[in-house]
Amino acid sequence: MIKLGISRRLHPRSWRHLRSWPGRASWRGLRSWRDRGPLRRGRLPLVLLVAVGLAGVTAAATGAVAPTPGLRFAQGGHWIANPSLDLVFHVNGSAQRVDVQAPVPGIEPGSQVVQGDTSGYVVGRSRIVEFGKSTLSVERTLTPPTGERPFAVEVAGGPYLVYREAGQVVRLGDPPATIPAGGVLGDPVTTPDGTLWLHRADSGVLCRLAPGADRISCPAAAPAGHTGALTVVGGRPVFVDTAADTLSLVADHGLGRPTPVGMDLPATARVAPVDVSGRVAILDPGARRMQLIDAAGLDTNRQRGKPVTVTLPDGSYSAPSATGSSVVLLDLQRNTVLTYNSAGEQQRATPIPPEAGEPTLRRGEDKRVYVDGAEGRHVLVVDHSGTVGLVPVVGNEGRKGSPTPVGPSSAVPDPEPGPRSASPRSRPPSESDPGGPGGPRQAAPPAPPVPASPPGMPRNARATAQGADLRLTWGAATANGAAVSGYQVTWAPAAGGTSRSATRPASARSMTITGLTRGVAYRITVAARNSAGRGSPATVRATVPPPPRTVTVSRGSDTTYEDLCDAPDCAFMRVVMRGFSPNTNYSIKPHSDEWPNYNPGTTLRTDAKGNLSFEDFPFDDVGQHVWVTVGGVESNHYLWRAG
Repeated sequence: MIKLGISRRLHPRSWRHLRSWPGRASWRGLRSWRDRGPLRRGRLPLVLLVAVGLAGVTAAATGAVAPTPGLRFAQGGHWIANPSLDLVFHVNGSAQRVDVQAPVPGIEPGSQVVQGDTSGYVVGRSRIVEFGKSTLSVERTLTPPTGERPFAVEVAGGPYLVYREAGQVVRLGDPPATIPAGGVLGDPVTTPDGTLWLHRADSGVLCRLAPGADRISCPAAAPAGHTGALTVVGGRPVFVDTAADTLSLVADHGLGRPTPVGMDLPATARVAPVDVSGRVAILDPGARRMQLIDAAGLDTNRQRGKPVTVTLPDGSYSAPSATGSSVVLLDLQRNTVLTYNSAGEQQRATPIPPEAGEPTLRRGEDKRVYVDGAEGRHVLVVDHSGTVGLVPVVGNEGRKGSPTPVGPSSAVPDPEPGPRSASPRSRPPSESDPGGPGGPRQAAPPAPPVPASPPGMPRNARATAQGADLRLTWGAATANGAAVSGYQVTWAPAAGGTSRSATRPASARSMTITGLTRGVAYRITVAARNSAGRGSPATVRATVPPPPRTVTVSRGSDTTYEDLCDAPDCAFMRVVMRGFSPNTNYSIKPHSDEWPNYNPGTTLRTDAKGNLSFEDFPFDDVGQHVWVTVGGVESNHYLWRAG
C-alpha cells in the first residue's frame, strides 16, 4: 500500500525525490481530490501539494475592522497649580469649588496644568510633571522642547502644548510626542472632533493635526502677505483675514469663498477661539473696541447682520475667549473679568483678587472659561451663561467649605470712587445703641445656608484585571452639601466603540465589569451623584490581558485518499486554537516524528474572538507523534493511533 508523504516506505526519499515522484494520482485524480467537499488545498498530501504548486505559508496580518467612534466624556473642571504649597487643585466647574488636591513637589512659579483622560500635567518652563488623576501621585517627569511658555489646549486626543515661537506641538499622553509645525504659529483652535488647527503666521499656511496623528497636514493657505487668525464657527474652522477683512471656511481643498465682515480689521486684531451664537468676537486693542461679527452659515447666501460694536474703557486687554453663550475679556489694567452676550450687552464686571503677576484666561474642555490667579491662590469660573464665581485655592488645613460668591455688577468699577458715608455698621457703638456699653449684646445673625452642589470626584479610582473581567475600586466622593445618592460607572473601548454604564449605591466602593474583549484597552469613569447633579468623574484606563494562546491537536474524522491513505489508520488532524488575535490570518504548519516538514501547511483566519477549530492534514502512520506550530506556539505532541 502506498502511504502518505510521511510513510516509512517513502522515508528514504529526499525532498528532491518527492518533488519528482509522480505518485499514483493523475491530474484528473488531483482535481477530483481538490473538489471533494471540505478537503481543500491545505488537506492534500505533500506530494500532491508539490505537484500542483500550492504554497500555504503567508505572513500573519491583522484584519480587524476599525471600531466606530464611541461616547467620550469631555474633561470636566480645571486644574491649577499653587507653587507656594507644592499642590495642584481640581476645581469643579459646575459646583465652583475645589474637590481634589494632589502634592507635586517642586512646582515652578508660573506653571500651568492641563489634563487628559487619566493624567494631569504640571507644565513649567524647564520640566513637565505628570500625575495620575485617580492616584493623585507623580508618575513621571518630561523635558519640554523649549523654555517658552506654551499655549495649552485640552481636547479629545490631547492635551496639546503649542510652542508658538518654536513652531512645535507637544502631544501629551502615552506615549508623548513632539511634532514640528514648520514655523512661528498663531493661537491654535480646536474643532469638536479633536482636530488641532494651526496658523503659520510667517507664511499664512493653515494646518491641522488630527487626533492620534504624528504629522501635520496643511490643506489651505491665506493669500500671500495677508495677516489673520483662526477661529471655529458652528464646529468648523474659519480663517479671519485681517488684510482683506473677510471670513473663509477652511476646507480640505483650501479656503472657501471669502465673506466680507463689513468693517476694517487691524493686523493686531485678537480673535476669540470659538463663536457665540454664530458671532465671532474680534478685539481691536488699539481702538479699545470689540466687534461681534455675524459668521453663521458662511457657505450659504443668507443676509448677514451688521457687526455689533462694543466700546471698551481705556485699558489693556487679553485676547477674548467664549463660553457657551458669553464672550469673556480680561481687563489687565483694572484686574477685572468682563462678560458680554452675543448682542454685545455687558453681563458682568467682576474684580479679580490681587496677586503678584498677571492672571491668565483659559477655556476648558467643558466650555467654561477659567481665570487663574498668577500665584495659584484662586480661580474665577465663568459659566456657560456668563455668571462668575470665585473659588479660593488653599490646602486642606485652610480649605473652606464653599466658593466665595461674586455678585454681578452692571459696569466696570469706577476707577476713582468718591467718598462714602459711614454705614450704621461702621459707626462706633453708643450707649443708646443695642450693642453699646449700656445695651444688651445681640448675637450675630446666622450665616445663610450654602446651597448643595454636585459631589466631588471619587478618589483613588483603580481598575485591575481579574481573568476576563476588570475590578474597579474607588474612594468616597465629597458630598458638597447633599448626601451622595449613588455612583455611575461608564466604560467603553479607549479607541472608540459602544459605551455601557451601571449605577451603584452610595455605599459601594467597587464593581466588577464583565463582558469585555480581551486585549482591548478600556476607558472607565466613575462619578458620584446627589440631589444637585452629577459630579466630576474619575477616569482610569485598563486592559484585560489576552488569554494564553493554546493549540491542541487530536485525531479528527476518518478519511481516505484512494490507496494512499486508508482506514482504519487514516484520519484528519483536528486542530483547536484559542487566545490568538481576532480576525487574523495564521500559518499552521504540521510536523511528525520522522518527517518534521512533511507538509507545508495552510493559512487560515481566526474568528472575532481569536479562536479557530478545523480538521486538516491527513495522516495514517500509527505510532508516530504529530503536532503543529502556529505563530511561535507549539501544540501538544499527539500519539497517532488506529481508528
